[in-house]
Amino acid sequence: MTGLLLISTSLITMLGVTLLALARLEPGHPHISDWGWSHVLLALGLTLGVALVPADTASLPYRVQATVATACVIASLALQLAGAARYRGQPWRWRRNAPVFAALLVAILALALLEQRYGVVAAAFVLTGGAWLAAAWLWRDGSRSERFVAGCFVASGAVHLSGPLLDPLARSTLTHVAGTYVQMTLAMALILLSVRRAHHETERVNARLRQLYEQSMQGLIVVREGRAVYANPAALQIFGLARLDGERPIEAGMAPADVEAFRARCAQLMAQRGGHIAWEGERLRRDGSAVYLRGITSYIEWEGDPSLLVLMLDDTERQRAIEALRRQALHDELTDLPNRHAALDRLAELTAPGSPGFALLSADVDRFQLVNESLGHETGDALLQAIARRLGDALPPGALLARLGEDQFLLLQPGVDDDAAALLAGQRLLAQMNAPFAVGHRALYVHLSVGVARYPAHGESGAALLRAADIAMHQAKQQAGAAVVAYRAGMAAGAGDLLEIEQALAAAIEREEFQLDYQPKYGAGLRRLAGFEALVRWQRPGQGRVSPADFIPAAERTGQIVALGALIVRQAMRQLRDWQQQGLAVLPVAVNVSPLQFEDTGFADWVLALVQAHGLAPALLEVEITETAAMTHMERVLPQLARLREAGVGVAFDDFGTGQSSLTLLRRLPISTLKLDRSMVEPLPEPSAGAVVRAACVVAEALGLAIVAEGVETEAQAGEAERLGCTHLQGWLLGRPLAADAAGALLVSAP
Repeated sequence: MTGLLLISTSLITMLGVTLLALARLEPGHPHISDWGWSHVLLALGLTLGVALVPADTASLPYRVQATVATACVIASLALQLAGAARYRGQPWRWRRNAPVFAALLVAILALALLEQRYGVVAAAFVLTGGAWLAAAWLWRDGSRSERFVAGCFVASGAVHLSGPLLDPLARSTLTHVAGTYVQMTLAMALILLSVRRAHHETERVNARLRQLYEQSMQGLIVVREGRAVYANPAALQIFGLARLDGERPIEAGMAPADVEAFRARCAQLMAQRGGHIAWEGERLRRDGSAVYLRGITSYIEWEGDPSLLVLMLDDTERQRAIEALRRQALHDELTDLPNRHAALDRLAELTAPGSPGFALLSADVDRFQLVNESLGHETGDALLQAIARRLGDALPPGALLARLGEDQFLLLQPGVDDDAAALLAGQRLLAQMNAPFAVGHRALYVHLSVGVARYPAHGESGAALLRAADIAMHQAKQQAGAAVVAYRAGMAAGAGDLLEIEQALAAAIEREEFQLDYQPKYGAGLRRLAGFEALVRWQRPGQGRVSPADFIPAAERTGQIVALGALIVRQAMRQLRDWQQQGLAVLPVAVNVSPLQFEDTGFADWVLALVQAHGLAPALLEVEITETAAMTHMERVLPQLARLREAGVGVAFDDFGTGQSSLTLLRRLPISTLKLDRSMVEPLPEPSAGAVVRAACVVAEALGLAIVAEGVETEAQAGEAERLGCTHLQGWLLGRPLAADAAGALLVSAP
């Protein structure tokens, strides 16, 4: 009997070991390991508790052996249930379940110590209950094979239950023979069930992976010995293939320039037997068209052979979008010529150290704004397109034509080494404009102003060269008609001085770096002091005095003449107030007013408010406006001059004789003084000049105006001006411009 039991337990142990070996092959299925250990522990428990039990049940060895055997049986039961639960995907928590099995172990041991057959009966019932519970878990919603295993568990429970029924100590031959066959069948069924479950899991994982790479937008190719042995649908679609052509080398889809790089990647990965390399570039489809790919090549083992796995993504559309953006960034949308950015990039290349000389021509279309304003922007755009086409068709070899701005073009012409050749290139550019441009139903004639600069004579960088060409172009625009001007060194200095003055004006006005000098005016005949004209001077800190001929035009160009004019009026008011507070016999002071100041319709009211704020009589202030300003801005100037005259402020008509004013204009203007320009006074006492001055004086006398002769420098001029009818004299003969203190001293000494 003992031998039969040992054979039975040995077979159960072998089947348990088989399950454990299978568990090592399938580590993702823990239920296999549970069932393997369950069989091993069951065999050990049966061996110690039944087959090899000592005859003396009261001895210590019996008690120790019975305890170990019972522990093995209970542990086998726990693992059997754990395997069934995990197989079904149910949670199994050892910490929660261990106390239950420990209690069963204590109960069985207590009964066995009390009497052996009680322990055998209790163990049989526990094992039966556990087997049938596992059977219930597997039977519910189980497949045919799972229900077969559940039946084996039921049979196993029945065998456990038959033990004490057939023999008090469960040593019945029938029980152990039946148990051997049932356990073997159960073990084999568990092995097959586990293998089937593992196989299904593998198939499911493989199906998922297959779905991933078959449905992936990424192309996947396996390359072995230079040929593709597998390609997923995305890769086939990328290369325009219906199926994989094993005869076609992978290099057939590459441009010749990329083949060497591909071979180098393959050799590196094969030598390392691992790693990956990223790459991108153009590849050729089956029909010869290009496709831009980005990919990663890595080393793999494919069917036991060293191979390469190539993952790729069709990046053609994004690459085209990038190229389109790059072109948009470097090309002018209207004319399709390179734009400023492209021209500057090319200039940077051409001005690298050691580069040969070339000419840079900056060409601007004269009076282009007039075309836009009179014919519309559509016509202007069409004209620019026509100019670009004509200039582009006549480009010399190696030259670059670009559009820099609205109506400015740039020509880079290599092979030009002197100014004569550069000017000739500019003349050829002008010659292209001789024929009219047919735009719509019109024939438009176009003139260009061209500035020429040469590398490296006029600049060693692209920015410096472009600046020189632009300066020369602006010089050309000052000439009548189409013109070409070559850059000269002095041009940049002049332009720099103008810019520097324009930039410094605002800060100078804010800091009140300007001061007034006062040139006296005298009455004719007795030549008594009759007033002053305030003349603005700019005393720049650290640089000395700046000529009004430099900063007044700059202030008018930048619009800062308004702020400067306001400062002059305020300073004149303060000075009049200071003289008045000193108790001097204050005389009128004339200030020049720019026509831009009359852009503000409240200018006259502002002046009157300023006069009142300083406590002055309006008659102490006289505003001077030029003849040209009065004629050009009549609508804005006339009402405000009338407002000033009504309040008692004097109004002088300055530089009379230099413009084209009519007698009607003189009658309409609300003026009190007519100032003859120095160009009328300088020729005196010549008879012809005197006739002109006399005519002006007659008109002024008839209108009731004071007449000031400006620029009087000789006594002959002064005497003749008085004889002809001028009421006042002003010039260096009688007094040069004085500082405020000197002018105050003159007021003290005046009779």
